[in-house]
Amino acid sequence: MHLAAELIITNLTCMKSLITLLLVGLSFVGFSQNASIKGQLQDADGAAITFANVVLYNTVDSNIVKVETTDESGLFRMMALPTGKFYLKASYVGLSDLTKSDINLSEDTEMDLGVLAFKPASVELAEATVTASRAMVEIKPDRTVFNVEGTINSVGDDGLSLLRKAPGVTVDNNDNVSVLGRSGVLIYVDGKRLPLSGSDLSNYLQNLTADQIDRIDIITNPGAKYEAEGNAGIIDIRLKRDKRFGANGSLNATYSQGKYHRANISGSGNYRNKVMNVFGNLGYADGAGFNKMVFDSYQNGLRLDEINNHNNEWNNAWFQLGTDFFLGDHHTVGFLVSGNRNMRMGESYNRIAISQIDDIANIDSILVATNDSENSMDQATYNVNYRYDNGKGRILNVDLDYGDFNNDSERYQPNLYYDANEQVVLTEIINAFSTPSNIDISTFKVDFEEKLWGGTLGLGTK
Repeated sequence: MHLAAELIITNLTCMKSLITLLLVGLSFVGFSQNASIKGQLQDADGAAITFANVVLYNTVDSNIVKVETTDESGLFRMMALPTGKFYLKASYVGLSDLTKSDINLSEDTEMDLGVLAFKPASVELAEATVTASRAMVEIKPDRTVFNVEGTINSVGDDGLSLLRKAPGVTVDNNDNVSVLGRSGVLIYVDGKRLPLSGSDLSNYLQNLTADQIDRIDIITNPGAKYEAEGNAGIIDIRLKRDKRFGANGSLNATYSQGKYHRANISGSGNYRNKVMNVFGNLGYADGAGFNKMVFDSYQNGLRLDEINNHNNEWNNAWFQLGTDFFLGDHHTVGFLVSGNRNMRMGESYNRIAISQIDDIANIDSILVATNDSENSMDQATYNVNYRYDNGKGRILNVDLDYGDFNNDSERYQPNLYYDANEQVVLTEIINAFSTPSNIDISTFKVDFEEKLWGGTLGLGTK
């Protein structure tokens, strides 16, 4: 009994924090992400290759793990990598691809690949064919553009997974996003800030499928049209819009099966002529995941033999409908409405057997916590937009926006201390709570840009 009484304050608090972390609905994660890789790219003459694309692939399934670019010195660095076996591929216009295989990473590995030299590309002129393809990463003065549509990234992933791969972006095990090591990053969708944070933001990104995304802009030098507090960096997720004339559409579906399934289906349609563009998309996704962890801890003279099992399931439905009217060559008026509904359910089982370090076979007491949670998120946004673009760098953009964001979370967390036989309850602490929230946002925003003296002058108000 005395051991349980001592642990109520020290260990129960820690365990509640751990359980709260598990309840956000993460899928199975069986590895830490603390490894890193660095190196330098040079051409055959020893000159640094700047702004080359560097991609790390998983050897087992050839899935992309991380994308980076080299800096002005040809240096690259990939952080927060998982353990496992990988190969690296670098590409640059005019040079043959460079591949480095047999990269084995264990926990906390800091691997230096040293200098990697490209071989000069050789092309038989009689057989040369000119083709156009979209670069995976583009470097611009104020941002790095991570292209999703038309690349291997556009199938099967979600928004959060894509951010883990994006250059300069780090997502830790708690789904906190940083850019170039700076926290406090703002997330935008189509140039409009998401008023979400924590698990709400994580849930939204996990249910934003890759087939909805055109590109991700990682903005390290925000202009006047972005929020002033975005100095740590801004990530702007740009969704797809079809620019082809006529009517067209697409239907996408993915399904994967492990211990549990994951599936999504989405469709999009578009009609465009010289005076208007009507577009929309609709989708649904569901799935389940699990997390199993075992800990053997020693503290304060006690041994804690701990088991954590967590299961979760989720479903998400979304829609978007918009119209653009082209009023002459330079003026566009647009209307857009979108909505999203996300449900997540989770249950977990946590058991800690407590004993003295010098007598671990003699169990003193057992702490058992079973936890159930249900989280729902509903959002609807409406936008009216006017845009003037003279095609020569002068742009005026006016937005009227209204957004309604509703979140609700219900959790039941009983914590029971048993005797050594797990038959008699010694101490019982039960937490049950609901945390609803409602956010309504109305904004009026004007942005102006003008090419000036070889640069861009930007002015904005909100």
